[in-house]
Amino acid sequence: MTEFDDLFDPQYAAVDLFTNRVPENRVFADAVLMHLERVLDGVAILGDPVRRNVVSFYGIGGIGKTMLSQRLEDWLRGELTGSTDWGDRPVFDQSVHTARIDFHGSKVVSAIDILLVLRAALAGEGRTFPAFDVGLAAWWALARPGEPLPVIAKAGGLDVRAQIAATLTDALGGALDDTLRDVVSDAGGRLGIGPFSVRMGVRIVDAVRQRRLRGRLLRECDPLVAITERARRDPSQDIASSLAGLLSWDFEHLLPGERPLVVAFADAAEYIQDADRVQEALFNRIVYLTPAILWVVTSQRSLDWTSPATDGVLPKTGPGTWPGLCSPPRAEPSQHLVGDLSDADVMRYLSRASGTGGTPVLSDEVMNRILRGAHGLPLYLDLSLSIARAHGGKRLDSRQFGGPLPALVTRVFADLPEEERKLARTASLLPRFDPALVARAAGLLEGDARRLCARALVRRDEHPRFPYRLHDAVRTALADEAPSNRGAWTAPDRLARAQDLLDALRQRHDGVLNDIDHRLDLLQLAAGLCAEHGIEAPWLRKALFELPGMSRTAERLPPPDDRTWMGQLSRFFEAWRGRTTRERIDYLEDLVTTPLPHDVARAARLFLAYAHRTAGDADRALPILQALLAAEPDSSLLRYQLGRTLHTLGRYDELDVLLRESPPADPTEVERLRSDLAFERGQLTVAMAGAAARAEYLHAAGRHRVATENQSAALWRAALAGRATVAECDAMIAKADRSGAWLIMRTSLAAKAICLVGDEPAVSAILAEAASIIRARSGFPGWREWSAELLHALRLDDRHRIAAVREQWDARQPTCTPNYRLVDQLFRHAGYPPSYPPLPDDAEPANVDGRWHAIISRIIERT
Repeated sequence: MTEFDDLFDPQYAAVDLFTNRVPENRVFADAVLMHLERVLDGVAILGDPVRRNVVSFYGIGGIGKTMLSQRLEDWLRGELTGSTDWGDRPVFDQSVHTARIDFHGSKVVSAIDILLVLRAALAGEGRTFPAFDVGLAAWWALARPGEPLPVIAKAGGLDVRAQIAATLTDALGGALDDTLRDVVSDAGGRLGIGPFSVRMGVRIVDAVRQRRLRGRLLRECDPLVAITERARRDPSQDIASSLAGLLSWDFEHLLPGERPLVVAFADAAEYIQDADRVQEALFNRIVYLTPAILWVVTSQRSLDWTSPATDGVLPKTGPGTWPGLCSPPRAEPSQHLVGDLSDADVMRYLSRASGTGGTPVLSDEVMNRILRGAHGLPLYLDLSLSIARAHGGKRLDSRQFGGPLPALVTRVFADLPEEERKLARTASLLPRFDPALVARAAGLLEGDARRLCARALVRRDEHPRFPYRLHDAVRTALADEAPSNRGAWTAPDRLARAQDLLDALRQRHDGVLNDIDHRLDLLQLAAGLCAEHGIEAPWLRKALFELPGMSRTAERLPPPDDRTWMGQLSRFFEAWRGRTTRERIDYLEDLVTTPLPHDVARAARLFLAYAHRTAGDADRALPILQALLAAEPDSSLLRYQLGRTLHTLGRYDELDVLLRESPPADPTEVERLRSDLAFERGQLTVAMAGAAARAEYLHAAGRHRVATENQSAALWRAALAGRATVAECDAMIAKADRSGAWLIMRTSLAAKAICLVGDEPAVSAILAEAASIIRARSGFPGWREWSAELLHALRLDDRHRIAAVREQWDARQPTCTPNYRLVDQLFRHAGYPPSYPPLPDDAEPANVDGRWHAIISRIIERT
């Protein structure tokens, strides 16, 4: 048995020696003092286009940048333990606040997560950030309806989430009704702030635009108006990153004595310095929009934000914007290459470790070979001592030392117990992991994985679900190790284990179907494995499609890449990144003309057809669905979608042939299609039953998003039949509100208005809310709103109101669809001539008109 547990005794870690070197600390201390002076002088502000708020430390993997970053933060906070040559930190009159952003293992930047960390760092008793909090609430409600804000930790026990809730209640005041005010009120509630919703987001945007906020300064914040309006149309991460400017706006309106010194540490930025720069652009914008925050960036590569190559790629570039990032720098703070340890430091470290703490005596030859091989790299020294300690007190052969770093890594791995060696190689395939995941994939015990996680080769951070990761230099060495090394994997070995990891991720995913955040974390790791190893995983595609919010899913996927299946699937999801329905149609139309894997091409065409149908262009959806069905004649889904489209277009003969000769395999699909036909003919009992049966089936199958669409259709038809209640409508509105289902919300609001026909205040309020939702999506009123308003106007015999709706109808001249046939029937009831011809396959069209006349009469005559 070896003494491997003692191999990384902290007393003799080379990283400690490195962080005791003074130059990096002096650079940081000078940067802090210069930054603080600029903040106090009032020049570190949004209005000054020059930014001097970045100090960068860069260097090769294994040099100790992460430890340096952590030690600098501890030193600034006055919490650095152990002996150090740095001395005490300066004494500041201001409170000192820090934030930490760890990019390890992150191929995707979450701008909103960074901003929540900064908001927590800035928080303090009595220190409010109303513009940011209102902007955050609007964005969050529109981008993540149904989700509460996460717990926002703050040292000292301050409840930042409750502080945000109090700020919202105070700022919005009368802009929210009682229901929505309950959401943001923290009075008596343990959670402090509940799930936001689309309606709340729309009302916040309206209140901001109409300047109905409390507080003169807040009402005068023009950027808040612009950002919330953009969030209304496009609640993407791009817009979220702009919220950083609101945080700075609030900071600049604090009294000078209330402004803390804020330093943000961004570690492992190389993970977001990808080729297309999309992720780095979000970080670039946040740093630019927070001039009063000093950013300490550690990375394997320097920041090239002054290079002409970044013009038009990153939001803010050029030497005039970032003088400290020029080479050579034109101002301080600036960038600094993290150098190697000096020969004297290396020998001092080895001499101190020799013969103590489980390390055998190191001969001069061993120390000299380590010195020549290390080139001053701290990780190399730690690994060398691990090899020495593994000998268990035996005489050391100097020839075992001095090899290249990759060889050193594999040598250390060879001395690990076999189980831990397998686990470590499994973990090396992931940017981050937890013990249970790698144990399941490797077919080993979780206890073995936990012992591995205690090794110094494994680092721990604050990720809530996957808190462990192998050192980057170790992952790189394992990926490149020679097959001749003991236990080394070949490319097929790595591929097989990646498949095992995918299986483990799938099993865990299937067990947490009601936890969207957990599913996203799992699917993000799975997508990364597929991208890295060229794997195709149909279950992953299906799982990604089932998640609510395609745009949020798109934010968590690897970058688009034509070379892999996953990269092509990411290209498909790009259609939901900051695009309206029309823009999405344009993107997908271009995408389907490019070479794509079969399943991705099929999905792109299918969702293009859906988008056309949603936009009211079912005639453009029809040929796409026909072509897809011709290629897959056995697809029940495609037959059903084709039937829905034929019905929408009024092509009843073709629909009849489809239902007779090749109906969908699922009986509820046929039932739904027949119920749609019954709806047009005013046979509401059959119309309700078919939609309800389809909804029940889909809910049982776990397809909740599509089930809710069918449920809302059943509710709409029930309202027309006088068999829906206001409570049922409110429940559906709330459900759609939490999930961000805009069209379902509009349908449910219209159904509620029909339930309340004749109640002028109630119906006017409902229609006003629907109008706000329509504005939020840059849309237009349609059959839902026109049906509700016409029924209400007919009940009140308000001819002026009927004429106003008719003007909208004439201006739009909507294509004939089943629901627009209903609007036409309402106009005919009001005395207008028909706009559409009778149903072509109905032998007695008068019976259809008679049924609808009776339905409309019952609604407008009921008490």
